[in-house]
Amino acid sequence: MEKLSKISVENLVWKPDKNKQQILDSINVTFEEGGFYGIIGPNGAGKTSLVRQLLKLTGNQGGEIYLDDSNIKNIKRNDLAKKISFLPQTINASVDFTAYEVVAMGRETYRRHFAPLDGSDINAIKEAMEFTDCTEQKDKPLSLMSGGERQRVMIARTIAQDTPWIILDEPVSNLDITHQVQLMKLLEKLRCDKGKTVVAILHDINLASNFCTHIIFMKDGKIFKEGKKEDVLNKENLRELYNMDFDFIERAEGDFPLVVPSYSMVNV
Repeated sequence: MEKLSKISVENLVWKPDKNKQQILDSINVTFEEGGFYGIIGPNGAGKTSLVRQLLKLTGNQGGEIYLDDSNIKNIKRNDLAKKISFLPQTINASVDFTAYEVVAMGRETYRRHFAPLDGSDINAIKEAMEFTDCTEQKDKPLSLMSGGERQRVMIARTIAQDTPWIILDEPVSNLDITHQVQLMKLLEKLRCDKGKTVVAILHDINLASNFCTHIIFMKDGKIFKEGKKEDVLNKENLRELYNMDFDFIERAEGDFPLVVPSYSMVNV
């Protein structure tokens, strides 16, 4: 039986510098191939800091991160880019690169500097744009696109990068409800149809409950709870995570219950 790929975080500790408060405190968590992981928690919980560690964007003061059997400290950045693609929270929408040019950037890790696109690059770009339904925008500058169009193009870039792991930092934060659901369905399709493993920082509990297979709750720089969503997504954990109550409303379709905050319990 083929061994599944995984990312293992062991006793990870990080703070910006010696005089700053510790941001990540003894983090232990494992991401396994084939899952859709939602990282959830209040502002300042350490979610983005954890993701930056997975991507080797910042050093740590303690602990280790392994991609399969390799410590990421020993993986060259270009080799890591062939394993993990990343969609940041903020996209520079003022640039005049066309959609095609942006998606083509996903192939940079496979090409020598300034080398022209070859046949495999062109096929990868074409397939990625078709998969995300943004082929018609291929000549449109990113600066003239709507938020939903930009996100589709950026997802296409990660697909063109052709990595088994996709990490996203609040991918739906600037989208309207329709585009939020469309993007989450697209990520689910990537997992189911292309075998990608998805890790996304999310604030919307209902999007996480509908699309994620696993939930990681973070609070005060620590992993508060983590596991399959049906095991950890409950009233008790949410109350402790956010210091407020939530109602779970059953739905006729039999899907995961709708999670609604009890606004009367919020202090101002």
